[in-house]
Amino acid sequence: MAALLTTYDSGDRIWSGSKRTFTYTDETSIGKIIFTNMKNWPNNVSQINDEDGGTVTFNEAITWAIRVAQIFKKKGFQYPDVIGLPVRNSTYVMSVAVACYLNGTPFHAINPVMDEATMTHVFSITKPKIIFCDGQDYEKVQAASKEWQPDILTVTDPIKGVPHIQSLLDPTPTEAFYQPEPLKEGSQQTMAILCSSGTTGLPKAVCISNRSLQHDFPMLNSESVVFSFSGLDWSSGLITFLMGTVIGCTRIITQKAFSPDYFVRLVEKYKINSVILAPHHMSALINYPGASKEAMASLRCIIYIGGFTSMTTLKRVQELCSNAMLINAYGMTETSSITFNMGLEDVNSVGKPLPGVRIRIVDEDGKSLGYKEVGEIYVHNGRPWKGYFGNPEETRRMQDSEGWFHTGDLGYFDEQNRLFVVDRKKEMCKYQGYQYLPSEIEGVISELPQVEEVCVVSIYDEEQGDAAGALVVKRQGVSITEQEIKDHVARRLPAMQKQLHAGVQFTDKLPINSNGKIFRRKAQEEFLAKKKALE
Repeated sequence: MAALLTTYDSGDRIWSGSKRTFTYTDETSIGKIIFTNMKNWPNNVSQINDEDGGTVTFNEAITWAIRVAQIFKKKGFQYPDVIGLPVRNSTYVMSVAVACYLNGTPFHAINPVMDEATMTHVFSITKPKIIFCDGQDYEKVQAASKEWQPDILTVTDPIKGVPHIQSLLDPTPTEAFYQPEPLKEGSQQTMAILCSSGTTGLPKAVCISNRSLQHDFPMLNSESVVFSFSGLDWSSGLITFLMGTVIGCTRIITQKAFSPDYFVRLVEKYKINSVILAPHHMSALINYPGASKEAMASLRCIIYIGGFTSMTTLKRVQELCSNAMLINAYGMTETSSITFNMGLEDVNSVGKPLPGVRIRIVDEDGKSLGYKEVGEIYVHNGRPWKGYFGNPEETRRMQDSEGWFHTGDLGYFDEQNRLFVVDRKKEMCKYQGYQYLPSEIEGVISELPQVEEVCVVSIYDEEQGDAAGALVVKRQGVSITEQEIKDHVARRLPAMQKQLHAGVQFTDKLPINSNGKIFRRKAQEEFLAKKKALE
């Protein structure tokens, strides 16, 4: 933690990370950075597709990207035109994304498994001029975009009569002299658009600025091998994409979903150094008999994001991956990373502010709070943000006129300037008029060594309000009863409103999205269904 220096202004009640310094100017596009760096390692392998074994060198990747970018320009695509990418990880996706950056046209990446109605909603926000998709999703993409009828090309599974990405990859007489397009709006120019998580409602289109894509990766170099199960539609997938294209790492890609046996095989096969995982993935990994220290020996950095992880799980991950630094990253799609917590000093904390980040803790009256006082976490990251695409009202709710992001998370700082996140503000529950936070109860239940994962949900009762109920996954080979869990919560959290008045239901696995984030709403539905089945 010594690397993250934090100061506290007792007058303004603001916690600040150290001063941020930038390697590039406001006029340097991420496309220019990638263009320059990828040419430095022409023969190095930039990407390996585990499913077909296909390798792509940096020279091949940047050459394909230049050819696609030239066609974008020839067709008249320019900022602020948008390119749609509802795609899974596959061979040509990296080059298409780089081509967008070279041309200065942002890509809107969405999860291709979205149903047609949700895809229609998110793409109708940005109305991409051209969309690249997998062949299996062509009809859904076509139906979702029928209102404005963009050009649609496939990147996998060619379809007769539909243009394929390879039709854009023919050599051109000017590609050797190509230069990326300059930025039109400097550092604030939107260069990527991702969807908000959408676990509690329809997703919004989050603009990501050119400056926000200029990350530092101090633990990596051009000999590193990196991996995430996510695609470009998720922050972790975008980050590993940048690791590969900016730093020169070798990036392993796959379309397969996480399973512990598959993950172990990937790490062992490719000697992966850096990974980004969800807490759910780590819980599964430590319970897989085939995971060994020898298989995990190449790992040097494990970044885990997107939820709470118990000390029991983290200690077992550290024992298994003894050469790796465990890093808990707290952030949002809108803000990028806010804090880092490195190691196992205090896993309940999300760490200290990153360089350039300032944080306030604010009560419901807008008053800034001090140490050990819980309030909403406000963040100022010093980076430009153009808000939610086409949604100024929601943009104003997220970021105020002074540039502070209202995260919707509740938290506090301790005297060591470490931030603790206790729950989502909108997930605050009330039982008999008294408030409680589901995550506080989850943390207590996770202390039990027999519990692998837990999600606490509120079950509404007209007389009492939001009764807490726990959906629990037991660890393999152990037993625990509902009463034992309820008794443990009662001992640790004696307040009446924090008891498991709705009871405990056991399940084989928690409902999660494709990136390992728990769907609390679906967990609530499963809890109710199991409860009803027992009545």
